[in-house]
Amino acid sequence: MKRSLLIYTVLLLGTLGWAYQTWTHEDELALQDKVVIVPGTVEQLAAVSYRSEDLELSVEMRSDEHGRYGWGTLLSKKVAPAPPTPPPAEGEPAPEPPTPEAPKPRQFKVGKAGEPVFEGLAPFIAKRKLEGVGDDLAALGLDPPQGTLEITREGKEMRSFELGSNAFGDVNVYLRDPNDGAIYLVESRIIRPLLKGSTSLADTQLTGVVEADVERVTLAVGDRQVSFEQHNPDDNKARFWALPGEAEKSPEGHAWVAKALRLRSSKYVPDAEVPVDLAQAFDFQVAGDDGTVVTVEVLRNFDDQGQEQFFARSEHTRGLVLLPRSAATDASADVEAVLQAGGA
Repeated sequence: MKRSLLIYTVLLLGTLGWAYQTWTHEDELALQDKVVIVPGTVEQLAAVSYRSEDLELSVEMRSDEHGRYGWGTLLSKKVAPAPPTPPPAEGEPAPEPPTPEAPKPRQFKVGKAGEPVFEGLAPFIAKRKLEGVGDDLAALGLDPPQGTLEITREGKEMRSFELGSNAFGDVNVYLRDPNDGAIYLVESRIIRPLLKGSTSLADTQLTGVVEADVERVTLAVGDRQVSFEQHNPDDNKARFWALPGEAEKSPEGHAWVAKALRLRSSKYVPDAEVPVDLAQAFDFQVAGDDGTVVTVEVLRNFDDQGQEQFFARSEHTRGLVLLPRSAATDASADVEAVLQAGGA
């Protein structure tokens, strides 16, 4: 009995060892014809930074109970021009020109546009390493460089690289390692989103669930709530929303769900600037066909001009976001009619 157990144990260990070697060997084969500048995996990526004359962008990888995500901080160094100074009254001295407001950092959660960037930087692979370049860095756009790219992996020292000035328009960009002077040719599509900052990287979605994958949306205000279920989700023309157990479209629910699912953030609100007078406008919960459930809190207050403004937060946003005033006002105005239509 013991001899049989020993034989099976040896066979099992041998099988596991063979499987591991096969798996690692496949990874090595995939990279054997390429130049690996920085090895590693996306899971080992800790931070990425891009710095230039115009902006500073850093992305820190974070994890919570909902998964792993990137959190970006963008500082634009371009100072907005000061407003024009009004002409002085007759006989009065000219007023001092206003001081331009210093730029403030902008924070945001990185969306799906960041995934190709992270995957392209871990491992960071070059098309080729240039040989015999000499000191002619200007021809490669590296004298002066466009900016600096920094990659940090868990437990490793940060790696810094100089970027050529052709990263925006060309398919490829030259990159230089200042430590040893090595110059590489890399695909600019990997780096280009970093140069654009939050314009392309910021996540504007509130739930992260595609509409075709949503099974149910529940609207709630206080103790009142009503749910709507999606029918024909794979057919854009035949898709509609109905009360649970009903086969006919709910006109009020159908129109309101479309507005709620179209809501997007316009910007993330820094923690230090979160208003203290926020009140509930309404909540809505999205349930996906894969079991995902995301609850969105929609909040409101009044700005300094007395105009109503709307905010939202959810497990997906990880923070408070400002909503476009028109779209949020439109969705909020219909809430009472939708609740009544659902008998709440």
